[in-house]
This record gives sequence, structure tokens and C-alpha cells, in this order.
Amino acid sequence: MGATQFEAPQWECFEWLKSDTVGRLCVVDRGFPLAFPVNYKVIRDREECRVIFRTVPHSAVGRYQGPASLEVDQIDRTRLHAWSVIVRGHLCDIVDPADRADTSPLVTEGRNRWKVLQVSSISGRRFTSRTAREGFSVDWQSAI
Repeated sequence: MGATQFEAPQWECFEWLKSDTVGRLCVVDRGFPLAFPVNYKVIRDREECRVIFRTVPHSAVGRYQGPASLEVDQIDRTRLHAWSVIVRGHLCDIVDPADRADTSPLVTEGRNRWKVLQVSSISGRRFTSRTAREGFSVDWQSAI
């Protein structure tokens, strides 16, 4: 199987991030990294980028404040290409109601705590591949 990966420019990573609304938010809980599927909304003002989430207050994400990351991937098995974006930053509560963007969560019940990931870095990779007997697979490694 031959898979080729390319580092994506930052502008393309932002486009990919804005093109989807579901990703995995990664936080540390009791000393272990955990990833949670979340709905999100990207807010970009000039040079500042924020990612907004709604969650349940008593959940691991609802309680968490600190370093976090968001991973968003898309895999097209038919055309044999994929992309992956990783956003790193600091996750904290949103206090001001004016900053609470509608994230359109799949589950709305109890989702009354808004969180924001203040983006400090974004990186991504694009993958292309050829078919093989084993199917389509790539090595997902983020650009640093």
C-alpha cells in the first residue's frame, strides 16, 4: 500500500476545520487523555480563532479547563484521499452570553455550558493512496 502525505498550509487547515461541525475534543481527565465527539463552531476574527462547544456542566469536558486539542478528519475511501486537522489551545468556560455561538449539537438536552478553545496552533495533513488488497489505510500523524 502506498500512501503519500502532505503537510497542509494553515489557510487550508482552517478551510477544512470550517467545512465540518463534528470532531473529537481531547482533554486530560484524572491524568489520562480522553477524546470526546463534539459539535463545534469556528469563530475567526482577523488573527484570532476560537472553537465553540456546548456541553453538560457535570461532564469531563464541562468541568475541564486547560490545554486541549480538537481533531477533525475526513476520509474518502472512494477517491482514496483523506485529510486531518489538529487544533491546539486552551479550553475555558464562556461567561459572556454574547460569545455563545450556536453549535447545533446533535444532543441538546442539558447542553447549557458553553466552552471555548482559544486556538494557539493549527496543523494538518492531506493523504492520498492507492488501492491494495488490505484496503485503504494511512498513518495519521499531525504536523508539528
